[in-house]
Amino acid sequence: MLKSLFDAVMERRSRRLIAQVREWLPTEGRLLDVGSGTGHVAARLERELGVEVVPADVTDMHVVGRPPVLIADGTLPFEAEAFSATLLFFMLAYPGDPAGVLSEAARVTRGPVIVVQTLYSGSLGYTWHRGREFVWTIVAFHVSRLAGYLRPDAKFTMRTRRFYTAESLEREVASAGLRIRARRERPVLPHRALVVAGWILERDV
Repeated sequence: MLKSLFDAVMERRSRRLIAQVREWLPTEGRLLDVGSGTGHVAARLERELGVEVVPADVTDMHVVGRPPVLIADGTLPFEAEAFSATLLFFMLAYPGDPAGVLSEAARVTRGPVIVVQTLYSGSLGYTWHRGREFVWTIVAFHVSRLAGYLRPDAKFTMRTRRFYTAESLEREVASAGLRIRARRERPVLPHRALVVAGWILERDV
């Protein structure tokens, strides 16, 4: 019962994420999913697009699909231009050097780097964002593991180091030598106080 409930939540989440960036996704070649988590996004992309998706994360907490390639801050263990696109969904708040992660994502990708990140504006957006992060990251992880949805040896690694505004994320993108080619936003609160932003990035040449 609980597994079905958790799966339904994760499937709905992956469906909405993919819908937001679908027009940017290549239909051939391998994709890299950095911060793949439970594996639902990668598994759905493989089903819907018929392409190979390589999951990668700092810990193995996959529920569906294949186990992730384990990574750490620093160089990604892949050759240059090995992927037709790289996805970074809701993960840039956690690494010590997010610009370095973006730079590495661009190195291993011959196509677009696609970022989805929650962005806030103003005190209401910031407060709401912190609350969502606590519930949907910290509480959700520990409840899922306690309920047996996640493997018992799954390690919690999603310690939030930063909360992004559009301006602060733009600075990370520029520091990585990238630029924003297009944007799509899904509002969470009115007046852009909180949005789920999808950005397609390319090298700033």
